[in-house]
Amino acid sequence: MKQTGTQVVVRPDNSVGTKTTEIRSPEKGEVLVETVSTLISAGTELGTQEQGRTDDFTPGYSNTGRIIEIGEGVEGYEIGDRVLSLGHHASHVTVSASPQSLAKLPDSVSFDEGTFGVLGSVAMHGVRKARIELGEFACITGMGLVGQLALQLAAQTGAEMLIAIDLSDPRLEVAQASGATHILNPNCCDLRSEVESIAEGRGLDVIIEASGYPELLPVAFDMARIGGRIMALGSIWHRKVEVDFMDFHLKELTLVGCHQPKCPTVTTPAFPWTQQYNRRQILKMIERRELNVSRLITHRLPYTEAGKAYRLLRDERDKSLGVVLTW
Repeated sequence: MKQTGTQVVVRPDNSVGTKTTEIRSPEKGEVLVETVSTLISAGTELGTQEQGRTDDFTPGYSNTGRIIEIGEGVEGYEIGDRVLSLGHHASHVTVSASPQSLAKLPDSVSFDEGTFGVLGSVAMHGVRKARIELGEFACITGMGLVGQLALQLAAQTGAEMLIAIDLSDPRLEVAQASGATHILNPNCCDLRSEVESIAEGRGLDVIIEASGYPELLPVAFDMARIGGRIMALGSIWHRKVEVDFMDFHLKELTLVGCHQPKCPTVTTPAFPWTQQYNRRQILKMIERRELNVSRLITHRLPYTEAGKAYRLLRDERDKSLGVVLTW
């Protein structure tokens, strides 16, 4: 008799539920993982729900659990190993054992903490491309999970100033506890004048846009200094905005797209920072307590309440940030 498990599913009308699925034994190069925790990636998972669909959507790519079966040809893993994978929100996931898809959790990193390894590597890719120099004035817009993780990483680069911008005061308070030197809520201040004052009139050297809302691009153009750099880290999801590029042209700005899946999986002398390197580095930083991801967890909910989890992230941003589903 075939074994069955459960996975979260988002239907075309965006109602959220669960469905029973067959547990597939791993084939060559794969492992079967029994899930303990999964982390919701609000930007991707809510953004996908905004897109028109005719079929069910199976969300999730930040899964931690224990290996319970190993396929042919897999080396370096044993039954019982605690791992992070790109598996969905599901009770069991059969995943590739390739380095970019699977990583062991350090002993002192909990399953909940380990789920941040994937989004952490997303943030690391963006911060690395930002090339923040010692003494620079930096800013991160959007204090969701990716923005918060990028801020914690940027706080370790030697930037003289690190501004966090968001519409949620509770999220800004978390950012301040994580290393932001200044926090700004555009609903409560004139962003342009505040940044001009903080940056002593010179403008910002680098801005990491992590909200995914293109309306912030003109704002970034305005805040940047001549020759400034802007990183488009948050997923924009086909959102459209009219942009006057005159400031961009006159200031000789640089706009860089940062899409973590484009990060290479094969190391080269010119670029050794692969997806798997970044993911393992994030787990090491969590282990060494150089990253505080527990601070970012606001809710731990059973997977049966996935619908509530998405509602919280969509409608109650002041109360929710990191939502972990337990299995």
